[in-house]
Amino acid sequence: MARWDGIYEFVRVVECDSFSGAAERLGISNSQVSKLVARLEDRLGVRLLNRTTRRLTLTEEGEHFYLRCKRTIDEFESAEQDLSSLQNDPRGTLRINMAGSFQEHFIVPMLADFLKAYPGLSVELDFSDQPLNLVSHGHDVAICEGELADSSLVARKLADNHHYLVAHPDYLARHGSPQTVDELQQHNCLTGAQRVWSLSDGTRQLQVKVQGNWQSKNEAALLSAARAGLGIAQLPFFSVLEDIAQGRLVQVLPAWSQHTSPVWIIYPQSRHLTAKVRVFVDYLVDYLRALRV
Repeated sequence: MARWDGIYEFVRVVECDSFSGAAERLGISNSQVSKLVARLEDRLGVRLLNRTTRRLTLTEEGEHFYLRCKRTIDEFESAEQDLSSLQNDPRGTLRINMAGSFQEHFIVPMLADFLKAYPGLSVELDFSDQPLNLVSHGHDVAICEGELADSSLVARKLADNHHYLVAHPDYLARHGSPQTVDELQQHNCLTGAQRVWSLSDGTRQLQVKVQGNWQSKNEAALLSAARAGLGIAQLPFFSVLEDIAQGRLVQVLPAWSQHTSPVWIIYPQSRHLTAKVRVFVDYLVDYLRALRV
């Protein structure tokens, strides 16, 4: 028998001053209420109620037990109401891990509007390119880019990040503009962590090994090197659109810019998603959809 069996029914019998009134209030039969209270008395080894044909009265032990149980039930119901309130008005700290320029460009600015919409929340941001165990690191969600390894985490795709090949007009004037993917081998290519570029024309996808005299994991450094005319770089579309529009950079092999890298939000599996994570995921998806990224 569960330790709570009969307690809720006992409190309702006292409040209604009858078994029938408690049964009606609880939506169960009179006999079921009577049976549960009797079993409770047997388990406790005391009589809680004096029963007569006309009325019910509490024994001394029953009165003491009722007052304690009533306070406990009231606290429990208050806690349920508080949780319901949190579902509509989330509060607390949302701990977010993110890595990559897409996140910094699109999501960090969004957080200001998000906090205005949910003033009861605060955010803690952690920027890390390392694989994370969300639970052990204390993060509620992570936003990452690229292909995901098998995981017990929930992953929801947010957007696709496109990458452009770009170079300064002076570099192209000195070395010419490549007309085919193979001609990239003749150019100084500014690379990130890997010297392999993923390219796609929408139907074909290639992995192209390139070489050059500049390698950096930092995309801002790659952009600066491209602006300085050192060579050809592959960079996220949003970081070079203004440079292209102003003529500071020129897109190279634009037909091969169709390769996309998925951006994900991930969070631990849970039957009941916390309110702060739920509202953040929904807000973020709507925000990126409105931007059409």
